[in-house]
Amino acid sequence: MKTKLLLLLSILVLFFSCEKEPFELSIPIAKIDTNSELFVNLKQLSTTQTNDSDVVCLTFIYPFNVYLYDNEGQITEAVIVNENTEFVSLLNQVTDDNTIGISYPINGTTKSGNTISINGNKALKEAIEACIDDQIINYCNTLLEEENCVWKIKSETENMVYDASLMDFYDDGTGIFYHNGDAYRTSWISLFIEDQLHINIHLEGDSEVAKDWNFDWIATIINDDTIQIENDEQLYYIKSNCTIENNCDYVEFRECATDDNEKALYVFDDYIECITSFKNEEETTNVELSFFENIIDAEQELNKLETDGYSNKVNPQVIFVQTKDTVTLDSEITRIVLFAEPCDSED
Repeated sequence: MKTKLLLLLSILVLFFSCEKEPFELSIPIAKIDTNSELFVNLKQLSTTQTNDSDVVCLTFIYPFNVYLYDNEGQITEAVIVNENTEFVSLLNQVTDDNTIGISYPINGTTKSGNTISINGNKALKEAIEACIDDQIINYCNTLLEEENCVWKIKSETENMVYDASLMDFYDDGTGIFYHNGDAYRTSWISLFIEDQLHINIHLEGDSEVAKDWNFDWIATIINDDTIQIENDEQLYYIKSNCTIENNCDYVEFRECATDDNEKALYVFDDYIECITSFKNEEETTNVELSFFENIIDAEQELNKLETDGYSNKVNPQVIFVQTKDTVTLDSEITRIVLFAEPCDSED
């Protein structure tokens, strides 16, 4: 990720007559056409500007002066800009055949203490584009990591296999992919390749689900709760769902973490009713549930875990639940996720 910059826009305020007479300026001013990519980026940056210095890599220090030129290259006005809303309004008012002027150099200091100087439109364009990439990645991460939200998948192709599946992204770059009652531990990264946002997804294991999803997905943010992802012939919309009240809807159990924020105590007896709620009432009459740390133990019914108290070994942790009909002896295995999360001590 490109270095975040804190730039001081130091622009002199000049006074002039109301007539369109040429200005005799001793400082270098570069014109920015309103139909140029630099102007579009400048407008986008000012629109997305926030007060959070951890988010914004290019920070406009107000007030500063902006020159407006007519189509003959003459200064028509010098505007003092005091805040973002004024800057956005000014940029929106500039007509297509006009230009704006910025005084150089623009000097500033990086967070590491290094001095930086921008001496022209090309360097300004590169700095702005770096900021916009940073902001979009940060925005994307903020959307995906929103607490108590999961992402529902909807296919835009003929492949509808994953239309009922869910994804949960955690703020440490891990997550869980839920499909047909199973949970797959996931890692993910958002990044820019040239001008394109990507979400790189990797599911653990060699399952068919992992093979279908372990790609570098091209991503497009549609709005605050919808992201389009595509790879080869696959195109999905993932839509945020923040209204799920019962985590059993997607087989995840959260408990308050201990002091190290990585371990918690899980009482599996408390989860049995929730897990069996996926089945019809007649299917739960003679059901017995057993919990295991790995799939081999679950298949061979070895090393059953105690149900009155279990401490996770990693966070989050996938464990395996065998559901057996005690009459027919038919059984099935489901993956569930244990997640230790920080809790307010006052709760």
